[in-house]
Parts: sequence; structure tokens; C-alpha cells
Amino acid sequence: MAKHFRSHFWAAIAMLALIPTTALAQPGPPADPALVEMSSAESSAVVLSLAEVLRGRFAFEDRGVAAASRIEALEQQGTFRDARTAADLLDLIETQINPIVDDRHFRVRYMGAEIVAGFSEAGPSPEEIAAFHEEVRLRGAEIPEIRWLAGNVGYLRINMFLDAPPVTEKLAAAMSILTNTGALIIDVRSAPGGEPAGVANVIGHLVTERTPTVTVLDTSNPAGEHTFYAEPQTPAFTAKPVFVLIDQETGSGAEEFAYDLQAMGRATLVGETTYGAANPGGFLPLAGGFVAFIPMQVVSNTITGENWEGVGVQPDIKTPAEEALTQAHRLALEAILKSATDVQRAIAEEGLASLDQ
Repeated sequence: MAKHFRSHFWAAIAMLALIPTTALAQPGPPADPALVEMSSAESSAVVLSLAEVLRGRFAFEDRGVAAASRIEALEQQGTFRDARTAADLLDLIETQINPIVDDRHFRVRYMGAEIVAGFSEAGPSPEEIAAFHEEVRLRGAEIPEIRWLAGNVGYLRINMFLDAPPVTEKLAAAMSILTNTGALIIDVRSAPGGEPAGVANVIGHLVTERTPTVTVLDTSNPAGEHTFYAEPQTPAFTAKPVFVLIDQETGSGAEEFAYDLQAMGRATLVGETTYGAANPGGFLPLAGGFVAFIPMQVVSNTITGENWEGVGVQPDIKTPAEEALTQAHRLALEAILKSATDVQRAIAEEGLASLDQ
């Protein structure tokens, strides 16, 4: 889901949740795996280390043990011995192991020994957090677009759901700009994810009372269950219709955002079924400079008791991704016109006429 490894924070939060104990250090970009030669012994070490990590850290213990045993059997059969490069091994892992693990978040990447050596189970330092916040600020807080649409409909694009001051500040500013609009469209098409606290913060602008969103369970720790709450935020956008745009590349935390709002009946989802990656996790080191993103927690919506793993979030209004904004814009105007009077009605009618043209 994450397209780039821009820093150790971005690698960890591209999925649903940032696991505080899984910090990645990245002194430079990973080497091209196609140029990294590998011996049979090295490939074997990588695969066996992956089996061990799945056995010990996968969120679903029985599945992790079963997957590890099947992977070890494949290794004994020589399934991976013909890999000549890191890229070859990654291809074999994708075709032979990914179906065994059967989780949309799971994946293996080559990052190099130098980067993997910097992995730590300790949380980030205050200096690293400050640097991360500065990077988020300079990237526009991952809220790249705020605008009016014809007929007085607000449009907000969110790329990543982060729980960081630059994001909460810009989100509040965005909601303030859009506060006089009659309906709101939130676009999370192609958004790769974020963290539950970031999702809850956005939902906080859309609800009138403290609202539970998801519960995240660390299956390796009986006390490791945490429920996230959307706390009412200002500016509030609570009495107006909300539409969320989704597509096949909407992943993880962005899926949670859509799923939560759908479950509480607070938004209409428009577009395509999402990617289907739910269970939070983080990158863990393997042998030979490889890493694996391992789902280590289980997430469940507090209303449905379920999640969207493997099936994705279903839109309320199914339409091709490229047409979702136009469709949502029309639905927003029609919603406004149900109760609009005077100048508000005239403006909404103008907007609807512009769509018809």
C-alpha cells in the first residue's frame, strides 16, 4: 500500500496503525533488489526467518503457526533455491507465501543490511518525532486540496490519516474554510491509510458526541486492547450531509474511515469497493536485509464487531472511481435542495444546472 519508504515513520504508518514499538531507521534508499545477488543458503535464511517471525508475531496465532510450517516445508522442498537475486526471491515469496499468509497487509521487501541494522523495538526519540512533524507540515499535512464546488458543496481531499499536530491544525483550518458549505465531500480515493487516532480525529468534526470508532486488540498481550473515540471537534460539521469517495486503492486506515462512517450512518460512500486491508502491524526485520510487514493486531468496528479484511468496504453508491466525484456532487446538491430555501436554494440549483450542462 505504501508506495515509497520516505522515512521510517512513513513506512510504519502507511498501514492502519503506527505500532510504537516498531520503529524503522533508514539512512538511505534501499538498493535495487534486482542487483542484489543471493545464494541458496541466503535465500533459505530469509525464508526461514520469515517463518519464525510469522510463528511468533502474527496476530492470529494458529494461522501464524500453520503458515510457518507450510513455509518451512516449501523451503525443504527447494522452492526458493533457484532465486539468484533479491528480486527473484521477492517474486517467489509473493507467489508462494503471500497466498499462505492470506492477509492484505502482509508483504516482504528488501531494504538492505544497513537499514535493517537500524531497526529498533524502542519508540522514536523526541528528536525523531519533531523531525516527523516537520516533514508532515512540509507535505501539507497530507491534506492537499480544499475547495468549493458549484452549488456551495465543500470538497476535502485527505491522503493520510495521521495523529500529529500539523494534521489536526490543518484539518481544523480546512473545516473552518468549509463551514458555510451545505454539504461535504471527503475524497480518500487512493489514500493508503493512516492510524486509528488520526481517523478518529477527522470523524470528531462530523459527530455531536464522543463516539467509539474501533477497538484494536494485541493478541499477544491480554491487556493490549484499546478502543479509539472520536471526540467532538471544532469547527463542527455535524448537521449536514457527508459523502466519502472511495476506490480500489483506498486502503487500511482510509478504509477504516469509510467503514466507521458507514457503520454509524454518518456518510454516503460513493465509488468502488476498497482494497480490503484491516489488521494493523509494522515492519519486522528478517535475515539478509529483508523486512516483512506483519499484521500484529486485530481491529474491529465498535458497531459491527467486524472489519473489512479481504472483502473491502462496499460503496453505498457504486460507480467508477473517475466518476465518483461528479456523482457525489450531484447527490450532495440533491440533499441540500431537500431543505434549502431562498439564496441557498438558488445557489444549489445553479450548481445542479452546471452539472447538467
